[in-house]
Amino acid sequence: MAMLIRNGLVVTFEPDALRGRVIADGAVAVEDGKIAAIGESRELSGRYAKASPVIDASGRIVMPGFIVTHTHMPYVLGHNIPVDFTQLKTFWDMLQKMGWEWLEDITTAEGIYAATRYAAAKMLKSGTTTVCELVEGPNALPGALDASAKAIDEVGIRAQLGFEVTERIPGVSILERLDPAMAGKAFDENLRLMERYPAKGNARIQARLGVHTAFTNSFETLREARRIADERGCGIQIHIAEIPRAFLVEKYGKSAPMVLEEQGVLGPDVVAAHCIDLTDEDLEILRRNKVNVAHTPMTNSLGGNGVARVPDMIAAGMNVTLGHDCFFTLDVSEYLRYAYLVHKAHRANPGLIPPFQALDMALGNGARALGLGDRIGSLAVGKCADILVVRPDSPSPVVPSSVQSWYTMTFQGRSVETVIVDGKVVVKDGRLTTVREDEVEAACVAEAKKLWRRNGIAV
Repeated sequence: MAMLIRNGLVVTFEPDALRGRVIADGAVAVEDGKIAAIGESRELSGRYAKASPVIDASGRIVMPGFIVTHTHMPYVLGHNIPVDFTQLKTFWDMLQKMGWEWLEDITTAEGIYAATRYAAAKMLKSGTTTVCELVEGPNALPGALDASAKAIDEVGIRAQLGFEVTERIPGVSILERLDPAMAGKAFDENLRLMERYPAKGNARIQARLGVHTAFTNSFETLREARRIADERGCGIQIHIAEIPRAFLVEKYGKSAPMVLEEQGVLGPDVVAAHCIDLTDEDLEILRRNKVNVAHTPMTNSLGGNGVARVPDMIAAGMNVTLGHDCFFTLDVSEYLRYAYLVHKAHRANPGLIPPFQALDMALGNGARALGLGDRIGSLAVGKCADILVVRPDSPSPVVPSSVQSWYTMTFQGRSVETVIVDGKVVVKDGRLTTVREDEVEAACVAEAKKLWRRNGIAV
């Protein structure tokens, strides 16, 4: 039987935020996990008179779920870890200590499972229905992706998932030595997941090959990543130009985009996180290869990395999406708002990144980057029913002419009341229906304590 959501302000974002239809008293019908109809409440209420359940969205916004194209869910185990942060004077310190020594190298499969359930739950509750997840933790192999996929499946979020391919050896400086055998283990982990969750499958989980960086892999490993991506049709997720450009230039005499293009890695099936320290030539390489950029402004700021040239990317016609690395609250509204604001401040230009561009990053652009533009990212007949019902907390009217501004000015994830993924209600009245939230939180805290103790912290 059909589900009917009616009496809401329906914001379709189809084909995008600027041109999408907004229906003041609208309704959306769902059948077999797909959107069956969109229109006026009066008309759809008649057509779907026997629908069950019927969700009354009076005073609410009905919209597609948000898409975050770069996450590391196990990283939540390190949130607020009481270490000596005076050691972190550069991003290089952040990467080696916070990223590798204090987190990834001591992460276990049990930690991945608990942290992923927690992070997925938090994101669902605040309106993120799809993530592109890159799992990192070399000492959790094999089985890291099994733990991640189990958590994702239980919580009910949609995900593209992979493990980072890197030649980095835990506990050994990458400036000293790399080992292709480490990359081999990661390739095996990704390939096992692809057998269970094919990239072109219809399941909520799909495989997407993970690659760490051009800096931490040999040319042979990079070429093997492209071969697998082509053979399996799985696409690639990778970090590009997060570390200063000089690192790559010193090592290869070329930047990361130059190296990756020469090795055949780049293409329209690549989701590239960060993309910060880029010259005009680097930017042109990414543009002509139709690389999708996962913009992560909050973690870029945390690491002191600088500000990515997103206005230039948009002007060049590149597809820019929104990522966040799973730092901070996991509330999509924070990352959306920061992406909307930071470029205005950085370039002293309030006209940069209007609300519709920020929204597109977290909706249609994200869907296209993941190869899911025909399934998610907007409300359209035939697309997957990934739908939010949001009760706006606003000091002013939220009407068709003001709703886009509301997202960047006022929206907070706590306003999300109902979340539907693949036609299934996974959040109702602000609470998850798939897992027990108290148990998920307690299990994550318990695993965080274990990780902290491995860092010598009494807790």
